[in-house]
Amino acid sequence: MTEPDIYDVAILGGGPGGTAAAGQVARRGRTACLIEAGRLGGVCLHVGCIPTKAMLAASGLCWQMGRAEQFGLDPCEPTVDGAAFMRRVRDVVCPLAEATDKAMAAAPGVRVVRGRGRLGEAGTVEVDTQTGAVTVRARSIIVATGARAVRPSFLPWDCGRIDTSDEATGAIDLPASLLVIGGGVIGCELATVTAELGIRTHLVEMLDRLLPNLDKDASKAAVASLEARGAEVLTGRRVAGAEGGSDGVAVELDDGRRIDVDRVLVAVGRRANIEDIGLADAGVATADGIIPVDDRCRTNVEGIYAVGDVAEARQYAHLADRMGIIAADNALGDDRRDDRTVVPVGAYTHPEIASVGVGLDEARATGRSARVYRTTYRASGMARAAGTDAGMLKVVADPDDGLIHGALWIGPHATDMIHELALAMRHGLTLAQVGETIHAHPTFQEAAGAVAAAWDAQARRRRP
Repeated sequence: MTEPDIYDVAILGGGPGGTAAAGQVARRGRTACLIEAGRLGGVCLHVGCIPTKAMLAASGLCWQMGRAEQFGLDPCEPTVDGAAFMRRVRDVVCPLAEATDKAMAAAPGVRVVRGRGRLGEAGTVEVDTQTGAVTVRARSIIVATGARAVRPSFLPWDCGRIDTSDEATGAIDLPASLLVIGGGVIGCELATVTAELGIRTHLVEMLDRLLPNLDKDASKAAVASLEARGAEVLTGRRVAGAEGGSDGVAVELDDGRRIDVDRVLVAVGRRANIEDIGLADAGVATADGIIPVDDRCRTNVEGIYAVGDVAEARQYAHLADRMGIIAADNALGDDRRDDRTVVPVGAYTHPEIASVGVGLDEARATGRSARVYRTTYRASGMARAAGTDAGMLKVVADPDDGLIHGALWIGPHATDMIHELALAMRHGLTLAQVGETIHAHPTFQEAAGAVAAAWDAQARRRRP
């Protein structure tokens, strides 16, 4: 494309939020400059969402193969080829990465500039490229620089045996044994992978439960699953130190226990990339480690927007994608508001754990009338057929009108099925309306209808 004197939008960062914004600008028939020093697609595509799901798909199959007798089949203990396992992960990621590059290259009106960008004078981004400095001028700017893994300074990173998820998902082989520091979603997912593959796995979380940002039932499910797969789960414990050597890492816990492992995975959170991108010079405010934005994705500076992990404490690729589209529309002159309270989230452990909205305590704390309605998979025909009853659906809703405040779904495909309730919440639908929807039988999705029936039965008893 011919480079314009000034773009409609300059986008700093080519992850899910940035590429979504660029795509939206292209669909609107306008011009955008997408600035990215690394690979388009960001953390999610290359070292996050996609490679971890490829790993979990393979490890889950390995686990099931060893338990085939429950289906009347001869069980087998598959031999794990670590190099082939990780090569398959790369084979999943590479075509998607190529497709992302091609999509951005083919997007009408979008130019990709490879380099590190920094906000300059009003309406400009200064970019350091391999061939020299480039000044990009734009009517509006979207900051989408994402986040990076936290690396605690007390750990001996130079030993070469301590990884974040970035390195673990891009490794050429699997560890012989692993200690995971951090019991959030990333830690639980990768601990699931190694435990299912028969790799000695320890998971250490300093808080009193796993998945602390989710419902307590989610925490219980995660512990039960990991322990069933042979992992050791240590909550309420801290790593006091570690010493790396040529043959492994010796990890010391705060109670004096020493655990020797081949590798250590650090999954204690991610930090927004707000440094050295010119925010202060441009007058863009930061708070609590992110760039605060309103429901239009606007920063405090007119014409500058921020999306994704750099602007939200909730670091989800799908939220970044949505914010990128909203920011792009507003950067092009719209006045589009977006409610970010209904954001489905998931932990792709086995079983999967999915959540949306708020729990009972939070709903009541905000003055809402709320009760819990639940069903388990013990009576589910599909769950029985699939060989699992480790599942449940819990919905927090108004006992009178059935308005849904939140939900927790645990079981196979929970991260897919949660969207029925997210859709209902987004559009103000009630459990009565969910119940009026015919759910196919037999399916896991029938649980939504069962919860709606439970609400209806209680609501009828409450009526005079």
